[in-house]
Amino acid sequence: MTSHDQSDNRTGPIPLDPFALDLAQITLIEASAGTGKTYTITTLFVRLLALGYPVESILVVTFTEAAAAELKLRIRRRMATCLAALEKNQRGKKQGENNEADKWDEDELIHFLCRRPDAHLILKRLRLGLTCFDLAAVMTIHSFCFSVLRDNAFESKSYFDMDLQRDNAGFLRQTAMDFFYLRVIEQDPLFLSFLHTAGMTPERLTDEFMQVVGKPHLKTVPQTAVFKAVWDAYRDTVDTLGQILRREKDEILTLIQSHKGVDKRSYSKKNLPAWLDKSLEILTGHDTTPVFSMNEKGDPLYKFTHTRLAEKTKTGQTPPDHPFFDACETLLSLSRQMEENLVALKLEFLAFYRDRLAAMKSDQGICFFDDLINDLEAALSGPGGGALQREVRGRYKACLIDEFQDTDPGQYAVFSSLFGSPDAEGAPPPFFMIGDPKQAIYAFRGGDIFAYLTASRDCRQSFTLPVNYRSAPLLVQGVNALFIRIKEPFGFSDIPFHPVTTPASATNRLSDGTGFLPPLNLVMVEREGISLDKKGCIKAAAAKSMIPGLLARDMLAVLNGEKGKQGEGTIQGLTPGDMAVLVRTNAQAEAVQQALSLVNIPSYLSKSGSVFDSPQAVAFFDLLSAVDRPENTGCLKAALVSPVYAWNEEMIRELNQDEQMLWAWQDRFRGYHDLWEEKGFVAMITALFHDEDLAPAPGSRLSERALTNFYHLIELSSQAVLHQQLERPYLLKWYQNQLHPDTREETADELRLESDARAVAIVTIHKSKGLEYPVVFLPYLWAQRSTGRNLGPALFHDPEQNFRLCLDLGSENQDEARRLMVQEADAEEMRLLYVALTRASAWCRIYWGGIAGADNTALGRLLHPQGLGDDTAVRADLKALAASDPAAISVCTVPGKDTGGVYTPDELPQAVLSARILNRRIDADWRITSYSALVAGHHGGTGTGETSEPLPETGHAAQDSGTPILLESFPKGAGAGDFFHGVLEDIDFTDDDSLAPAVSENLDRYGFKGLGLSRMAGTAIRAVLATPLNTDQGKSFRLNEVALPQRFTELEFCFDLKGLDLNAVAALFDTDPKFAAYAARLRGMDVSSFKGFLKGFIDLTVCHDGLWYILDYKSNYLGPMYEDYDHGAVTRAMADHDYILQYHL
Repeated sequence: MTSHDQSDNRTGPIPLDPFALDLAQITLIEASAGTGKTYTITTLFVRLLALGYPVESILVVTFTEAAAAELKLRIRRRMATCLAALEKNQRGKKQGENNEADKWDEDELIHFLCRRPDAHLILKRLRLGLTCFDLAAVMTIHSFCFSVLRDNAFESKSYFDMDLQRDNAGFLRQTAMDFFYLRVIEQDPLFLSFLHTAGMTPERLTDEFMQVVGKPHLKTVPQTAVFKAVWDAYRDTVDTLGQILRREKDEILTLIQSHKGVDKRSYSKKNLPAWLDKSLEILTGHDTTPVFSMNEKGDPLYKFTHTRLAEKTKTGQTPPDHPFFDACETLLSLSRQMEENLVALKLEFLAFYRDRLAAMKSDQGICFFDDLINDLEAALSGPGGGALQREVRGRYKACLIDEFQDTDPGQYAVFSSLFGSPDAEGAPPPFFMIGDPKQAIYAFRGGDIFAYLTASRDCRQSFTLPVNYRSAPLLVQGVNALFIRIKEPFGFSDIPFHPVTTPASATNRLSDGTGFLPPLNLVMVEREGISLDKKGCIKAAAAKSMIPGLLARDMLAVLNGEKGKQGEGTIQGLTPGDMAVLVRTNAQAEAVQQALSLVNIPSYLSKSGSVFDSPQAVAFFDLLSAVDRPENTGCLKAALVSPVYAWNEEMIRELNQDEQMLWAWQDRFRGYHDLWEEKGFVAMITALFHDEDLAPAPGSRLSERALTNFYHLIELSSQAVLHQQLERPYLLKWYQNQLHPDTREETADELRLESDARAVAIVTIHKSKGLEYPVVFLPYLWAQRSTGRNLGPALFHDPEQNFRLCLDLGSENQDEARRLMVQEADAEEMRLLYVALTRASAWCRIYWGGIAGADNTALGRLLHPQGLGDDTAVRADLKALAASDPAAISVCTVPGKDTGGVYTPDELPQAVLSARILNRRIDADWRITSYSALVAGHHGGTGTGETSEPLPETGHAAQDSGTPILLESFPKGAGAGDFFHGVLEDIDFTDDDSLAPAVSENLDRYGFKGLGLSRMAGTAIRAVLATPLNTDQGKSFRLNEVALPQRFTELEFCFDLKGLDLNAVAALFDTDPKFAAYAARLRGMDVSSFKGFLKGFIDLTVCHDGLWYILDYKSNYLGPMYEDYDHGAVTRAMADHDYILQYHL
């Protein structure tokens, strides 16, 4: 592959010295695996702090939320460590002690800081930085772009309130379906048939454009295409071909067979008649015009085009001529026009998508993650870009980008624009790009290695981190020996492989008791006795079925043998928790886990993704559906065959034949249904999962993975019930939405891991990046990737256009485009191999052999640059590698037979357990209580609604002498109060349109649906919202004037009951005649026995005219007439229920 930058004349890597580094430069730091990338970032961060940069002015960005959180933690720890060292050093100097940093700490950064003449000032800066560390700007790239666009909405022409969504897949899929409905189905049936033959569907269109729709730098090839209606000409040509072939088939056969120039190996006596017969069958055997694939691997008619016949005719000879061949050539031309029509359609779809996206962003304010970067790049290059740049540069004085090898042109353009040029004084800001191009493995997520290479050309200074602190010295030597076997192993002269070293203190770590083992071990699978293909290679299917078992046997031998980690003078035995198996696909991971389980080795699959995509999610929905509709036998049977009950076919057959048994199971689920209604979701699901009849079938024990998923699903459902107040039917609807990615909420639904403390990790290579394991097994490096490289558009970087990203939809140069695409994929495969080989810290075992396709893999190109030969040649190549560094690399062949056995972990000594003796008294009066519990029982009743000393009775108004209240016929009781509370919590007081749906939903929620109460309730609530509320300032306001931002609903409070003296409160009430009677009541209440905290919720807290007001909703029934609610009656109710004390507290 050609160099990305032929003008780069750097002679070799320059090791980074972070203490001699000129910080005020654009700097690229190449950090090979294990060389301390994060440590370097924390060092640079502290150095910038020491120079006086405020902690909030140093921008640190990375690519994931988890990485940002980890990086922030590491930076803070490093700051704290340096601060503690400086403080200790300063105390020593004050006490006159010889306490230099180098005598008590080996951290070079601390040496550097303590020896600075301004160390006392650095100490103050670090202390201030830690105090203000909550302001530290450590975030993902997308979070940074979002904050800049949001905080500078005017300058960037962005929306102030963007609805940010992570994934555009659902929108793209819906747009593709709309495009087909609006633009495709109206086309001629012949073209629709052509699209069907080409496999073009909304799903295919979505897949082809998924990676590119968010890339404004993308160039499509061709950029335009002409759509021509050739349907009638196509039909006429097909009819002509049928007529000619029906009449003159024999003549055509004789013409070609007798022609001396035509290649008779292709147009053989066997092939030629078969091609003509097949063509005649297709041409004359359909009621509608057939569509032909006019290419070498397509329909036989292509063989009779002038184009193909000329290719198959000897040089200097004239190809045969016939009207049939003329018509075939015409059909080829028309087919190519149809293909150009398809290209035109794809270009139209791309424009259609971008128009739809712009409209959606304008109308709904929705923004996808990719849009954040694109919008910020556009804003920076637009008319207001200068002002926006000054605003951002004014806030962030320095920038460090982590994992820079995973950037793309848009991201680099943003940061280059912001930090890649001098400021007004001509000084460039500190701008560090830290990454490893050898670990750029995320092209499928949009990572673009060519953006990194562009940055390497633009930077002012570049350095490497040359020392590996992670792996054993011999393992580092082995990996070095492997990658230096060929020139430019990573495909670019700009990505050279520089061998790294290890520190002098590093030790080798795996021993068998007699000495250290070569840490890079290759296991050669010999071909004898194994199924081979026509080329004499082991069939890939045979290797896939065999190697997991070999791995399990080898791991068993390691665990049961004498190999161990080198400790301090001892050999510590290896455990499954020390090991990892790295794979490419989930299918490979599951095959390995199954093989390990057969020999009793515990393992766990480290998968990413949503728990709602797991098989357990569907099974859990079946369970909930059966509880929701126990009378539905289909739902019930689906629940019983789920992994939870694990019924088999025989058990279902028995259920179908036994009506009493069916009724019994329906009664059981009806009981769960009633429990859900009466006590809630948690009580129901707890009872269900404690059912003694769960999973009765042999071998149906739920795996730890399955149990983890079920518990996770229960937790997420419980949270939805709690936070969204979902009753049974609404929870089922919510859960069904979660099963589909397009309607799924952004919840904490990522798959959780099973317990991994003593289990083998089975991880994909992509997910293993950044991780470390003592022992690593690599069983599938021989497997070719599955790419479908000859199908669909070709995505590649054009070397003729400065490696711009291009998408060839079907140009005449598409073969070259595919070649470049494959070349780039091969280069990424080599980088993926590097990641896999650098995960181990002590020992790495690779499975290899003469397996079909192995020579076309990254490791195959390193091991066998001359190609994959027989076993003798393969063995010779492996031994040559081992001979280059025999202490680091070893080769062995697979033993001939399985040695059997299972893994039995060492028994840990069992401690004798005994309960501790409680020697202190527990204060039973200390508690967290509610207001209702506080006042309940102090007046002879059971709650705040009952009093021991009632105030004077006012009596109800006579039924015929008053005005009936609006809610006189509304049901009474606690449910009514809950209903009104629910509506007032849900609605926007200023938006009358929100009232009707809230009333309907809450009537249903609290059991009042179908009683004709909607209009009555709505009218009453509108009246409440319109009621003037008088204030001490002589003014009034209404709730329908209070907007959502000016209110808090259900504001939680919690305060200490210590010091609550009701006699003191009563004395205060005595000073006001309005409360004199209630003061006497308070003196009869004794709350001295209550200790702890009073906790509760304020129904409504509002802000009006700069003042805050507390409101509480009351729905007490005092009588059927308005006169029953006069001032005296309300005052009595307030006292009877101790509401007066409640609002004063």
